[in-house]
Order: sequence, then structure tokens, then C-alpha cells
Amino acid sequence: MNYSSRVQAMDASPIRKLYPKELEARARGLHVIHANIGQPDLPTPDAFRQGIVDYLTPRTTLAYGPSEGLPEFRRACADFYQRQGIEVLPRHILATTAGSEALLFVLLAICEVGDEILVPEPFYTNYRTFCFMAGVRLVSIPTYWETGFSLPPLSEIETFVTDRTRAILFCSPGNPTGVVYSRESIDALLELCMQKNLWLVADEVYRDFTYVGQPYSILQSHIQWEKRIVVDSLSKRYSACGSRLGLIVSYDPGLLAQILKMAQARLCPPTLDQQGAIAMIDSSDRAILDMKDTYARRIGHLCALLDAIPGVSYIKPLGSFYVMVRLPVEDSERFASYLLEEVAVDGRTLMVAPAAGFYATAGRGRSEIRLAAVLDEMQLTQVAEILRIGLEKYAQLPATNRAMVELK
Repeated sequence: MNYSSRVQAMDASPIRKLYPKELEARARGLHVIHANIGQPDLPTPDAFRQGIVDYLTPRTTLAYGPSEGLPEFRRACADFYQRQGIEVLPRHILATTAGSEALLFVLLAICEVGDEILVPEPFYTNYRTFCFMAGVRLVSIPTYWETGFSLPPLSEIETFVTDRTRAILFCSPGNPTGVVYSRESIDALLELCMQKNLWLVADEVYRDFTYVGQPYSILQSHIQWEKRIVVDSLSKRYSACGSRLGLIVSYDPGLLAQILKMAQARLCPPTLDQQGAIAMIDSSDRAILDMKDTYARRIGHLCALLDAIPGVSYIKPLGSFYVMVRLPVEDSERFASYLLEEVAVDGRTLMVAPAAGFYATAGRGRSEIRLAAVLDEMQLTQVAEILRIGLEKYAQLPATNRAMVELK
């Protein structure tokens, strides 16, 4: 069979590529604890369900909506931003089918095939996939464990800019690192984009889960650069990952008009989910704060458990709900496979996300994993226990045996 070079060049998701190993573990009767994926276990606010019920009750047909999103949905989102001190009106918002579509639409709208975007590394692995889909080259800006993955000096970032560079894309609070860029760092990026005539694209999906200081959006900056775009989503903010609703927020009406052409081709974002989201957004600010407090406790609990495991270190996140963990192993992907194949504690095993897939630079992140603190304290205790026992067993293997752990 002949497949396109584009699709063949794409990597499998490092978050999901161990799924066949999970199936094998489940076939052996094991319960697999998922610390590999950011799927919150907290309840979606009840207003979401009620909004759907209220919408469906007098109707027998679920109809298309506007391609840019329902007016009431865009109004609710704008009101939410306003309550956070971010000056956004409904006309600045285009609704998308999740943040994934939002980012893909943005790349297709601002880049030609062969153009480049700069992304701090490590980064959300699907950025690379979206770039492949759009024919865009992702150029990574290295950030480092030793500095908590903070941004390098602006002079260093500037060295990555070429005549093909069209944008800088960043995520703060960060996935996978939990880093939160300072107001000064974000404003410096805006200044650089002004100087070089670049777009600045901010993935602010985790903005509400900021644990140190106040959340900061590029839309709050005093630097009035018109080429700034926010990609946002309801998935994490409301523990509603299956709703698949996202947003593009821009003060540039021309950009949104161009993106609307693509939005029209896919007809509309999901009508039913928007109806549930309208009621949820209008009434669930308190629920977001409660979720933030819960994640902060869970992160503290997980980090305390990791402190007790010999040879393990981590970067305590300042935002989001991910923890980057460094293990005393040479290849965390092989170790992750070994956990699923060989380690069980009280009928449970563990799935983690090897970190090498979050890097574009070959060889980086090989001893690191990302853990998602989206589980309750009891399960996080089990995560740490399985991890500890797994590391002890793995260390006892001869080096040749560790190298033979299968990766499929």
C-alpha cells in the first residue's frame, strides 16, 4: 500500500503509543492506573448536563449551528474572559471543535507550506503532528530542567528566527512541564514578535490552573501587537474533555474571517456541547477554583511521595497538573513498557508517559516521564508505590535484559 510521506513522517503519540501494552495487561486481569494522560477525574459541572436537557426537551431535531459558533456560546465565553479581567467581545471569538482544531486552523491561516514556527521544548507532542498536517516546520527552542524549563534570554530566542519564521507558539502554564512564564517573559516575546513581524500564539488551556502568582494572558499585555492569538479549550477548565469545544481568540477581524472559511468547510462545532457549555460557563466559576485547589493538593501529595523514592527527582509544577519526573533509568520508554509487562502490585499496574516524545531534539528526555496528577490521593499513592517497586525490580535486571524490553 502507498501512503503519503506526510502521514508516514508523523510519530505515534507518546501519550497513547503504549496502549497495546495496556490491553495485554488488562487481558492478564490487571487494573491499569492511567498517570499518562491528562484526563481529569473530577465531575463536570452539573450545569453542562442540565443545559443539554433544557435544550433538547422542546426539540425533536438537533440542527446545525453557525460555523463560527452559536452567538450565545461566544457571548458566554466573552463574559467569562471579562470576569477574569481580559477584554474580549463575542466578535473576537471563533468556536472550534476542541483546542486541537483551533491550533490547526491557526497554523493553516498564518503559515505557508515550508514556513517555520518556534516552540519552546519540551512541548505538547501534538504540536508536531499539527505542524506536519499543515506542512509547517517546527523549530524547537531548548529549555532546560536545571532552570525549571523557563524561557532562555530573548537574545538566544532571536537566533532561531529566519526569513521563514512566521510565529512563536508557547503554552503557559505548560504541558508537559508545568512551567508558568512570567509576565515579563511573555511581554518580551510580544516585543520580539513586533520587531520581527511574527505572530505570537499562546496556548492558554491551563491558564486557570496557575498556583504561583496570578494567571496572565497575552491579551492582558499593555503591548498592543495585533498579531497575537489565544488558543483555548473547555476540556481541562471544566473537566469536560469529551465536550470537544475550543476557541480561537483574536483582535484581528481579518484573521478570523480567513479562519471562518475553513470553519465553514467543517460546517459547525458541536451544537449540543455548546448548549451545555453555555449554562456551564455562566455558572461554574466557583467549580474552577475548587478544581484548582484540588489539583494543588494532589500535586503536593504526589511530590511528597516522589521525594521518598531513591534516585527520583522532579520539577514541581507552577501550573497545569503535570509533573516532569527524572528516573534512574537510561530509557524511560523501555521502563514504561516494562511496568506494564512485568510489574503488578495488588492487581494493579501503571501507565506513564515517556518524555522523549515531548522533545524534538534527539536524545533529550530519555530518562524522564510525565505524570498527570489527575487522580485522587489514594490512586496517586498507588502510582508512587508501583513506580518505586518497578524501579527496584528494573535495577536488578542485567543491562542486556533491560535493553531487550520490547517496544512496539
